[in-house]
Amino acid sequence: MRLRWQRGRIEDPGPGAADPHRALEWVGCDDAGDPIARVVRVRGPVMFRWHWRHAVALDDEARVVELRPDMPEDRWLVVVRERVVGRASLPLAAVRRAEAMLRGG
Repeated sequence: MRLRWQRGRIEDPGPGAADPHRALEWVGCDDAGDPIARVVRVRGPVMFRWHWRHAVALDDEARVVELRPDMPEDRWLVVVRERVVGRASLPLAAVRRAEAMLRGG
């Protein structure tokens, strides 16, 4: 089954953003436009003043903090129908893995 893939959420241009236009997820829709699969990027730590920071403040006063894991090799999660079915190192490989899962392979 081939899906039509479109960019989902993009990276917030706030603190800790590597590239504000980089996609955090890709959404695969069927012919009717219903979302069937997602490919989601797991964000890792942020480099700040030559140190890796695993806690990233999401507001100006640092009252809300996002904890991030170490940088995984396979940082793209493959989600088909609300279930994580695999991981991949590149978004295109994750897309192909999602389509293969839908074909039954």
